[in-house]
Amino acid sequence: MIKQKLPIVFIGTADIGAPLLRALSNDPRFEVKLVVSQPDKPAGRKLELQPTAIKAEALKLGVPVFQPEKINTPESLAELRKHKPEMIVLMAYGKILKKDLLDLPPMGCINVHASLLPRHRGASPIQFCLLSGDNKTGISIMRMEEGMDTGPVYALFDFPISDEDNAETVWEKIAKLTAEKTPDILVSIAEGKLKPKPQDDSKATFCSKIEKEDGLIDWTEPATTIARKVRAYAGWPGTYTFWAGKRLKIIRGTASDLTFAHEPGTVTLEKEQVRVTAGEGELILIEVQLEGKKAQPIGEFIKGHPGFVGSELE
Repeated sequence: MIKQKLPIVFIGTADIGAPLLRALSNDPRFEVKLVVSQPDKPAGRKLELQPTAIKAEALKLGVPVFQPEKINTPESLAELRKHKPEMIVLMAYGKILKKDLLDLPPMGCINVHASLLPRHRGASPIQFCLLSGDNKTGISIMRMEEGMDTGPVYALFDFPISDEDNAETVWEKIAKLTAEKTPDILVSIAEGKLKPKPQDDSKATFCSKIEKEDGLIDWTEPATTIARKVRAYAGWPGTYTFWAGKRLKIIRGTASDLTFAHEPGTVTLEKEQVRVTAGEGELILIEVQLEGKKAQPIGEFIKGHPGFVGSELE
């Protein structure tokens, strides 16, 4: 048993790490000495500086925040040393930690990665598990090395991916799972009861950063690929096409093996379903959102836009 609070530094930027920061701050076994996050960035029409989600959570919790432009500089390392962390805990920070920083805390730097390593190393594991058609995902609690998500793993926790899941629901499940499971694992590491196991590099897959342009639909792709993108890009960047000169988001849709021999991008009404012909099969539309409008079930949308059926999407 830990006889006193374990002093830690928490490093993160994205909102998926906020439940974990909150859990650690409220856990009597830990003392979060400092939160490190990326600098505030301009957002909105007025481009006003906005705090990161982790900074905002830290301020609510009353934890000091450090926002260096570069985290691996001697100045940044000196700031971290002031707080004498026994362990550094990281989730979704968005920048690489180099050796001097990784070696700073006696118990190491522990990262929570949103996939079942070695699968989906890299920047966008939630999106890529859906793009790949995986039937499960979860979190990996690992000791960090200089490589991208290559370090040995202390624990894996998984859950099934349902046909109804998209990036937003998987995000929620991972955030909840992380907050529930990570504190106990960190205590076991601190007590020396848990040793990490090396990853099998031969089974590693990698995922790149998602860009806004990735959401643009290519109707010559198979319908199964397009349907996976609809789920993977839910929230941001969204999956979209163009109709009547306006951006049309596909909020929900499902793939069908049936095809009615139309050109890719053609909208038809078959078997009481609004379908778009793809390179292979068809995408059945369930919910859409026209630029400047609210999201609508496809039935409501075609009532207000009778010219949609029979058109060809750009």
